[in-house]
Amino acid sequence: MPPALDDCRSLLLIDDEPAIRRMMSLDLSSDGYEVICAEDGERGIGLFESHKPDLVVTDLKMPGKDGIEVLKHIKQKSPETEVIVITGHGDLDLAIKALQLRASDFITKPINGAALEVALDRAAERLRLNRKLRSYTEELEQKVEEATRKALAAQQLAVVGQTVAGLVHSLKNMLSGLRGGLYLVEQHQKSGDPGQLDSGIAMLGRNLERVKSLASNLLSVSKPREPELIEIAAAELIEDALECARQEAENKGVRLLHDPPPAGASLRLDRAMILDALDNLILNAIDAASEVQHGAVNVSLELGRKEAVFVIRDNGPGLSPEAEEHIFEIFYSSKGAQGTGLGLVAARKIAQEHGGGLEFENGPETGATFRLRLPMETK
Repeated sequence: MPPALDDCRSLLLIDDEPAIRRMMSLDLSSDGYEVICAEDGERGIGLFESHKPDLVVTDLKMPGKDGIEVLKHIKQKSPETEVIVITGHGDLDLAIKALQLRASDFITKPINGAALEVALDRAAERLRLNRKLRSYTEELEQKVEEATRKALAAQQLAVVGQTVAGLVHSLKNMLSGLRGGLYLVEQHQKSGDPGQLDSGIAMLGRNLERVKSLASNLLSVSKPREPELIEIAAAELIEDALECARQEAENKGVRLLHDPPPAGASLRLDRAMILDALDNLILNAIDAASEVQHGAVNVSLELGRKEAVFVIRDNGPGLSPEAEEHIFEIFYSSKGAQGTGLGLVAARKIAQEHGGGLEFENGPETGATFRLRLPMETK
């Protein structure tokens, strides 16, 4: 099991000067680090192999194996380990070489406690980010594997090759976005540029949402589900769906509108499933509306005695003939690399599991309208 995300406290200190080792060990231990000390590079490599610390602080100039050799060995064996190097004044070329070999940071002698603290905080933050990304990626891979296995077992995917190609294509795009966001955050830690941090966090957020949507939709389309019907206020359900999409609409400059349902109207449905379907439909509509000036999306509810119909209408450019033809095909997307081709498939399946369906009307140049039909008693 990997250590907890906030557990970045094990530290290997390598320095051939006993006074420096003793002073730094005492200071770091008082700050909560579990410190292991080595007097040279050879001993340091041995302790690294046996203890696998999260962080390494090593002097660059030492007899025998120097800090550069130690750094190379650690990065070859454990690329995710963060290594901070100690160098003397005038050894800038050596420090730059260490950074080129993926050292996290460098500090100069005489060692300033505040500078060391900043370097360790940066290194610990990079560890946390990398662990979060690895954990999320592993979880995603497990979910994709589970969803794909169930989909194949249920014969819901007609062509295995198309399924695998679609999944791999979507995952590669999302993982590239995650790596790009992480790179910008790491660059901020080196340069201090707040713009890189903001851009990196925004990119991570966007792609994590895409990952979450992919995993949710894959599970939705890969296995039959029996709706757990509960009574819910129609106004509350629509407001929850709009709230989930509000930030995306704001980011893309799209107005998000709705027609309030009749006061006191309530529906019996599976709240989580219908929210997933509405999220997919509203986000698709926002993407379409963002392609025109003054883009807008309107959400409304038409109530009958035996049927409730959620209506999602955008004023975008409408669906192309190709999109109309393939709109409910799994892994088909008119959004290119930004789409997975699962949202509408999942929304229609949810509607069908409620005994309803999903229909669309296309008005070229005037936008598209999707109707999520749910046969049920209304109050």
